[in-house]
Amino acid sequence: MATHEPIHQISAVRTSGGPVAARVVEQIQDYIERNGLQPGHKLPPERVFIEQLGVSRSSLREAIRVLSTLGLIDVRHGDGMYVAGAVQHASPAAIFDATEEHALRNLIETRLGVELAAATAATLRADAEDFERLHALVEQQLSGLDKNDREKWEPLGFEIAVAEVSGNSWLYNLELMLRDAWLSLSGGLRASVSRYTEWGHEHRAILASMESRNVPQVQRLVTAHLSLERFEEDLRSRRKSADGRRQGGGSP
Repeated sequence: MATHEPIHQISAVRTSGGPVAARVVEQIQDYIERNGLQPGHKLPPERVFIEQLGVSRSSLREAIRVLSTLGLIDVRHGDGMYVAGAVQHASPAAIFDATEEHALRNLIETRLGVELAAATAATLRADAEDFERLHALVEQQLSGLDKNDREKWEPLGFEIAVAEVSGNSWLYNLELMLRDAWLSLSGGLRASVSRYTEWGHEHRAILASMESRNVPQVQRLVTAHLSLERFEEDLRSRRKSADGRRQGGGSP
């Protein structure tokens, strides 16, 4: 039997903030990598991970479901857990590999699905304290805009906060990846589709409907907030402006 590195020795590696299950996913991936485990190698039983990582059974099982969905772990009921594939840490660059404008379109379309689900779940699950935090975030965003301090606008900050309130760690981590994908685009492209004031007021409207537990209205507002037509219009304007500059003229 192979001797594996004790789990507690790697429990602090790459443990970023966020839901417990998301951190456990990273810890198990590190365990596999640092021990050089290959497909077919057996992993320690659940109780060992629970004891040495100090997590609940539900958090561990949620992490295992993520790893199983990714094809990294094979759960054989009655036998245990086995490594099923090589560990691969996804990056925004690996997902958004088209031209920048296509990447932006992919990003918006993907956000629509993730954020409809997150906003719906948050509307049903948020408590008074959650709404208080979300209100503070929205007003901080709008206050910064009033002072022309757009540098302090946190990309997808409201959406990430809503995903966290949803209690769904998968949605939360997808939103973090979408935020990183947005930041991976060039500053010029991001600036051409930036509508900070509109976004801020739309966040306020979405939050008001969430607080009233009006799920259909929340879904309508999120869909409007992520209007594909609006982004397509911005992209067309950007292309026209670029064509004008190439022809020696100014922006139309």
